[in-house]
Parts: sequence; C-alpha cells; structure tokens
Amino acid sequence: MPVRMPTPQDLRDAGRRFGFDVHDEEVDGFSQYIREMLPAYRRLDELVAPTVPVKYPRRDFGARPATDDNRDNGWAWRCSIPGAPDGPLTGKTVGLKDHVRVAGIPMMNSSSLMEGYVPTEDATIVTRLLDAGAEIIGKVVNGSHCFDAIGLSIYPGPQPINPSGPATGRYCAGGSSNGSAVVVANGDADITMGGDQGGSIRIPAACDLRPDSAYRAGRSRPDGRSYRTDDENGARLRAGVAGRGRCGRSGPAPERCPGQGLHRPARSGCRRPADRHTHSGFRPCSIDARGGEAARVLERVGATLADVSVPMHLDGNAILWPLMIQGGNETNKQDGWGHGWSGHYALDHVNFMHRAIKARANDLPLGLKLVLLLGEYTYQRYGMHYYAKAQNLTRALRAAYERIFEDVDVLLMPTIPFTAPPMPEEELSPYEFLSIFANMIHNTGSFNATGHPALTVPCGEHEGLPIGLQLVGRHFEDDVLLRAAYAYEQS
Repeated sequence: MPVRMPTPQDLRDAGRRFGFDVHDEEVDGFSQYIREMLPAYRRLDELVAPTVPVKYPRRDFGARPATDDNRDNGWAWRCSIPGAPDGPLTGKTVGLKDHVRVAGIPMMNSSSLMEGYVPTEDATIVTRLLDAGAEIIGKVVNGSHCFDAIGLSIYPGPQPINPSGPATGRYCAGGSSNGSAVVVANGDADITMGGDQGGSIRIPAACDLRPDSAYRAGRSRPDGRSYRTDDENGARLRAGVAGRGRCGRSGPAPERCPGQGLHRPARSGCRRPADRHTHSGFRPCSIDARGGEAARVLERVGATLADVSVPMHLDGNAILWPLMIQGGNETNKQDGWGHGWSGHYALDHVNFMHRAIKARANDLPLGLKLVLLLGEYTYQRYGMHYYAKAQNLTRALRAAYERIFEDVDVLLMPTIPFTAPPMPEEELSPYEFLSIFANMIHNTGSFNATGHPALTVPCGEHEGLPIGLQLVGRHFEDDVLLRAAYAYEQS
C-alpha cells in the first residue's frame, strides 16, 4: 500500500478535525517537509516485518458444525489440532472463544463485519495450550465483538441456549463467553477459553453451570479461561499457559503460578477470615441465602467467616464505565488494536479491521455502537476528564479492597444478583438490550477495573436455574482462590 503525498486539501481537512486552520503558507511548508518524510514510510513498505511461525501445522482446518451436531448452539467451528505429546494438559480437549486467532481457521467474533477474515498466525494462547499438550477441538460462540453480557448478539446464529435451564422454558446463556460455558456445561470439552473485561466469563459460568455437574469457571483478567470437571484442571491450565507473551503487558512469570498443589488442607487458602459480602442489593433473597449456605460450607472445611463492607464497591461500575466506553472508543477507532504498547501486532487483522469498518460500519453490533457514540461524544465535549478521573478513582477503589485484604484472604458474593433471564420471544429494543447488559455486571465489573483475580463457582439453584458464587482474592494470589474453590467443590 504505497503512501501517497497528501494534497493541500487533505492537510486542511486534517487540521479542521483538530480545530485549527492550515493557512496557505503553512500548507507549502508542511507539504515540503512531509515530502522529505515519506521515504521512511516507503522504506517500511520494502522491509519484511517479523511474523509468528505456526508451531503446530494443521492438516484439517475443520468446518462450521451442523445444527444437529451442535448441542445448544455452543460451537462456532469444529476442528482438531493436537498439541505436544506430553505436558500438564495432555489428554485435555479445549475450545477457544471465537475472538482468538487460530491460523487457517475463520475468526468471526460473532460479527458480519469480520466475515472473510482468516488469521495467518496463532495467538500466544494457542501455542501455549498446544505446548502444554492440549488438543484444540474447535471455536465457541460469543457475543458480538465481546460486548454483550446477555449473549443475544450472535452472528450468523443461532443463539446459544442455557443447557441448565428448566425443561419448561428457554433461558439465556449469559455473555459474552456464552459458548464457552455452554460447551463445558454439556461436557463437550474439558476446558474452554474466554475473555473477561467486565464479567464475560463469570456471568455465563454463573448462568449455565450447575453444582451437581462439578464445573468451575471464570477469572477476571483478559486472558480468561473456563474450566470443566474440577479445579485441578484450573491449576493445570494456569501452570501450562502462564508467562510473558508477545505483548509487553503480559505476565506474571510462570513461577508465580499454581501447579497441581490443590490437595493441601483447605485452611491453607483461607488462613484469615473469608468474607461474605452482604451489602450489594442482591435479588431475589434466596440467591443471597444460597451464598450464605456456600460460605458456611467453607467454614466447615476450615475457613473463618466475617461480614465486611466495602462501600465503594457500589461505585465500581460508575468507575468502570468511562474506562470501558472511552477506552473502547479509542481502541476501536484504531482498528481494534490501539497505540502505544510494545509487542506483536497482527498486521493481517489490523488491515482487515481498517478496511471492514470503513466499508461496513453499519454492521457493527449495538453494544459497540454505544461505545463509539458515547465515547466520542464525551471526548469531544469533555475531553479526557472522565476517563482520567476514573483511572485515578480506580486506585482508590483498589485501595479500598486492599484494606479488606489485610484481614481476609477471600471475598465472597453472588456473581450476578439474579438468575439467567428467559430468552426473549421477540427482538429486544435497543434500550432493553443495553439495560440488561448494565445489570449483569453489577458485581463483576469492579474487579476488572482493579485487576483483582476473581472466579465463580456454582453454589445452588433458584427455581431450577443455577446460582454462581464469586470469589475474589489478592493480586497474583490466584492459587489461594483455586484452593478455596477446590475446598468448596470437594465438600
């Protein structure tokens, strides 16, 4: 794509977008100097950028599953990519959320905007899973562009159905990692990978996973994952895939990550009181009651319980929203990748997104349109004020939780304040769809802002629908959460 010389009108238009005029004498000066700078861009066109080789070549790229071979519509693509013969995940099957790049396999991210994109490289997590011995058996459905906490914006469809709902009705699977939860709930994969920027793993896990199935899922970091069978899988996965990748923001180092040491006494993960947070407006009251019963189960296996209060928790979403809206707006305006971070950029994806948004912006999902509209409006009207203030308040919110963690090891609370809603019989209005999203992240979003590790375990039912219990821990103490979840699971 050779870089052409901007015309005088190009320069005037660019200046106008920033609110200043470019006068004729300035146009001449800028044009002369830009002409001297363009050879650098042309030299970039000549240079060969480093690429990521595909470590595990695949002979069969698979296909989209037939309807009768796709229980509850959880799968987006089926394939078989075997990994190394030995490793902590040997014998485990894995499904990947369809926002993960797998070389040679289409990536839709549940959006018609992405139709036709086939990655040429594997994401870091793909190579890590295969190095650890896992077999990747497909990609799972997710809410469009991962901005859907209820799981209804699915392209090309059909919508995933909650496999744990009563036989008398059809219920939503949550979102945005709805296919991840559906597939593990049905036992069609041992492990599924997701992504959680506001609750997108924990919410579908809480909606879809029953305690009698012994499933456990969810973390609050963007490298999220869902696990099936028991927390041993969680520890194996963490040990197998953790560590620094091709992005300068990644971590922690593998030696900080738990392996398989979950069989120590439960009290080692809960030496100080575990917290039963009871001040977050849960409804109905039976959900809070189930959380109390789950806390008492941990007490029987060695935990000490204490009621604590974090008043600022109620402001968590007010702090998170400007970060998601304005930050998401800037990221999506920059072809979905953003600026300023060091690491490997997938040029095929960057270029595809740039062309697709220019050609088919009307295909953007409702949630992402909200991000772009409100993010652009607040920036144009108020600049960076609310984003910057939210970042500063995030430190205060983190400190409020840290003060509690001086006395407790684990915070307990319902993952979402209600059970999975029924599938709508008619298409929701834009307001109805967006309002459900906001309510779903009532208890989950704060910990995405602060970076505290969080997971959810199934702890009971209400009117035949699963209830999730959220466990939250200190930074980099994922092993404590896994031991607490394992102790609860084993009891």
